[in-house]
Amino acid sequence: MVKKAPQKDYEHFRKYFAFSCVDLIILDGKSVLLTRRTRNPYKGYWHLPGSMVHKDETLQGAVKRSAKEELNLNVKIKRFVGVYESINKFRHDVSHGFIVVPSKGKIKTDYQSDDYGFFTRLPDKTLPHHKKMIRDALNSRHK
Repeated sequence: MVKKAPQKDYEHFRKYFAFSCVDLIILDGKSVLLTRRTRNPYKGYWHLPGSMVHKDETLQGAVKRSAKEELNLNVKIKRFVGVYESINKFRHDVSHGFIVVPSKGKIKTDYQSDDYGFFTRLPDKTLPHHKKMIRDALNSRHK
């Protein structure tokens, strides 16, 4: 069982520390699954589903937990894509991108997103570091 930090602790620590995160890249041909955020940072932007890594949780464990919590999917990890940073006024994230393949479940978003879709052309309001991660994932399939 992964323990979540109290909101007041999160609000305090996000001002001083970077957060380790995982992001899930689910591809369907040349399209990628994005969800639209309901929370800051980047509320209203399209992004890759993902989560912060919790204490005592592996990156792979965080990927599988995030897929289940945010998308109602069980996934298999296909490949690690790379490490990407997002530094903004709200928070500093160090994101680990993984290409994953759904193995069970039907997509259903949780409270963190209000919509989802598969995109071949990324919406203008897509997180900048996710755009790079997606480009790298698509380009790495042909190597």
